[in-house]
Amino acid sequence: MLRILAGLSDNISILDSATAGPRYQEDWSGAFGARSPVVRPRTVAALAEAVRRLHEAGMRMVAQGGMSGLVGGGAPMQDEVVISLELLNRIEACDLYGATMTVQAGATLQAVQEEAERHGLFYPVDLGSRGSCTVGGNIATNAGGNRVLQYGMTRASVLGLEVVLPDGRLVSRMGRVAKDNAGYDLKQLFIGSEGTLGIVARAVLKLQPLPRQRFTVALGVEELDQVLRALAACRGQFGPMLTSFEVMWRDFVDFVARELGIGRDPFGGRCGYVVLLELSCYDRQPERDEARVMDALEDLSASLSTQHVVIAKSLSEAAELWRMRDASGEAARHLGPYLSFDVSIPTSELQDCLPRIYAGLDAIDPAMRRLTYGHLGDGNVHLLVGCQGSPADGVENLVYREVMRSGGSISAEHGIGLEKSQSFQRLYPAAELDAMRRVKRAFDPGALLGRDRIFGLP
Repeated sequence: MLRILAGLSDNISILDSATAGPRYQEDWSGAFGARSPVVRPRTVAALAEAVRRLHEAGMRMVAQGGMSGLVGGGAPMQDEVVISLELLNRIEACDLYGATMTVQAGATLQAVQEEAERHGLFYPVDLGSRGSCTVGGNIATNAGGNRVLQYGMTRASVLGLEVVLPDGRLVSRMGRVAKDNAGYDLKQLFIGSEGTLGIVARAVLKLQPLPRQRFTVALGVEELDQVLRALAACRGQFGPMLTSFEVMWRDFVDFVARELGIGRDPFGGRCGYVVLLELSCYDRQPERDEARVMDALEDLSASLSTQHVVIAKSLSEAAELWRMRDASGEAARHLGPYLSFDVSIPTSELQDCLPRIYAGLDAIDPAMRRLTYGHLGDGNVHLLVGCQGSPADGVENLVYREVMRSGGSISAEHGIGLEKSQSFQRLYPAAELDAMRRVKRAFDPGALLGRDRIFGLP
């Protein structure tokens, strides 16, 4: 490979497979990976030239961001060259008037959030892995997170993209305008394509006004019906002020707060569900927002017949509540052998679908441990199932069958990657898969980039 990339050493760092450490071998799931050589470009031009040469040599490649994914999308397989974007990490510009930011793909989500706030603006995409996940990875997977309810998935925050195609050609449409109907909107093909159609190099991100005040509220209820009634009531009461509606089932709260000692259960084990609300306010007179929020929460408490309402009184109290919700990765690691499900279920189907899944799991193994949490405001449920000694295929088939039966999706925000590829090809219509394969062949006929992620090519 050194021969193939000769002359690029000033703008590329190369690690051979013996030198590259575990950071490049597997993602957070730990389910896939191999020792592979790593190419780390320092410029977009070097990235494009490296990909061109590797393509001409017929070498398979996989793009990597922060490696915080959970489906093996960035984990290398044998005979793949890793293209790491970690050195392309500059925040190039922030346009105050247009409310946009131009960034390189390796910039972390947290760095983008903090830079936006320094300019009095707000980048709304937010994930628990904000300190390590990168903008390029977020775009490649169309990341969701905690604020989809109000601001949408990553797709809604991308105005322009610069992408290196599998053959090394550069497609640069770094538009900074909201209205651009000049031809096909190519960026939408790359967003959510999991690095299989091209490698995101740079992006123009859409920013939002910075909230003047935020309220973090914990609400405790006993039944899922109360959770759904709370969601409907909060939408009606708060409208666009409601930026997050996160739910933790009792099994998740007990495991994280009591067994792992992360965060604090605000209700001391007394509620079956803990709901986290984030309310973002923009009024120049914050006391008016506070009065409105307090009145609405009092009405909500009465309508749900619950006295379990806690309002964070400081940033540290808010962080303590969110710490528990953000600990899903630690929970998975401490659960032992596990299966992780990231599914979308129509909100109206939750009360029927989830009991069917739980009953099916109990039928497979009553001792099987499960942890449930999610961004319930958008129907995204996460389920961790400890499967030591239990048939993984049976558990997976059960969960996905019930999700599809409800009209949901087997991948809400993590993507398909290697982890869900077989299930995706088995469960989704042949015509839909064929259309996707046609797109893949158009961009990458040799299947050299991200091969076998999402689906295989016959």
